[in-house]
Amino acid sequence: MFTYDDAKRVLAGDRGGIKQALYVLVEKGWVKNLERGKYLIVPLEGIAQGVWSEEAFVIASTLVNPYTIAYWSALNYYGYTEQISRTIFIQTTRRKFKAETEVLGIAYKFVTVRPNKFFGTTTIWFGNRKVAITDKEKTIIDCLDHPEYCGGIVEAAKGLANAVEDGIDLSQLTSYAKKMNNRTIFKRLGHLAEILELPVSNYLERWHKMISAGFSLLDPLSAKTGKFISRWNIQANVSKVNLTEWRTH
Repeated sequence: MFTYDDAKRVLAGDRGGIKQALYVLVEKGWVKNLERGKYLIVPLEGIAQGVWSEEAFVIASTLVNPYTIAYWSALNYYGYTEQISRTIFIQTTRRKFKAETEVLGIAYKFVTVRPNKFFGTTTIWFGNRKVAITDKEKTIIDCLDHPEYCGGIVEAAKGLANAVEDGIDLSQLTSYAKKMNNRTIFKRLGHLAEILELPVSNYLERWHKMISAGFSLLDPLSAKTGKFISRWNIQANVSKVNLTEWRTH
């Protein structure tokens, strides 16, 4: 990954000459123009494929600032879902002109959030390149905040169950949920924890105290049908069978 200024330090010539050189490299397929002033050197073994798994996150790190890899992409990175999205999800506080873009055949979706929801990030490394990603607890909370960005509530449920088994910090999870200022998160969290029979009994009543009045949809991607669960003020528009059948596969 390099910028126009990086090229200027290496290439001889004036501004016009450097731009022409970069244009030729892009035309020949040796360099990919990510966006204005940002370029990616195409590895020879990757030219035919057009996709590189590690580079996908690195590319994401150059597309908007501030940013963090989040939602389905983070869920899969931590191994909490085996489902691989064809889209890389990027959380940011900056509103992009285009909500989605495509680079080297990979789709990138920008999810703009309020500043109070932009926290809980950590750093991962690919060689000497660092990439920001939501930590395990924030990943789960984000997926409960917006199940539509992780493949739906079933993937969120799977992620929650696998994260609890992995030993995530439930106190941190609770703190993050409070910070999001969306009480529907606690409704989904509590309902799923009971449906999945997760070993979180010490937290259930704490979560229950945080729910709001009125019913919220369990899954925003599904039809507005199903039972109303008064304990969690949730409309269970995805059945227990559908929420748990992944355990049998």
